[in-house]
Amino acid sequence: MDDEKPDTSHLVLKPKEITPTDNPSRPGDGTAISVQLIHRQNQVAEERASKGIPRDIRPPTPVQPPPGFKATEIAPVNPPAHPADEEAISVPRILMENQVAEVEAGLADLNYKARRRSKRNRDFILVVGSLDLAIVIAMRMMPGPMSMVYGVAAITLVTSTVGWVTFFVMDDY
Repeated sequence: MDDEKPDTSHLVLKPKEITPTDNPSRPGDGTAISVQLIHRQNQVAEERASKGIPRDIRPPTPVQPPPGFKATEIAPVNPPAHPADEEAISVPRILMENQVAEVEAGLADLNYKARRRSKRNRDFILVVGSLDLAIVIAMRMMPGPMSMVYGVAAITLVTSTVGWVTFFVMDDY
């Protein structure tokens, strides 16, 4: 009994109420947009430009900080140094002092190992060369136009895939 469908004949939808947000413009009140009004505004602008009358340009008003905030004041801590001053920063002198400090600490005598050459190029050529050679041999064993198309596509796919994996996915080894 509870599963029976209720009577819906007494249900009524609420009437839709529409409230306008803007006042509609009426022809002739000056707020309606029309082609004639646009043309008239363009004519007035052309007349002003031909007479040399500038548009209504006002100088920008200075921006005042909101109340509670004050303008940033920068107080220099050290006066600017002059080139003849002993305290002036000199990059060549600083580099020379660093080199002297390295020699005194014994760091200049260290021999750094040269970076080992990467084997990626060799491995890429070996892998791609052998796979492409195998595909070419398979194309020769099965002559035909479709085997030629599939062979060229396979060579392109293998070369680009192995190149991507070797040079972009894997780290240098």
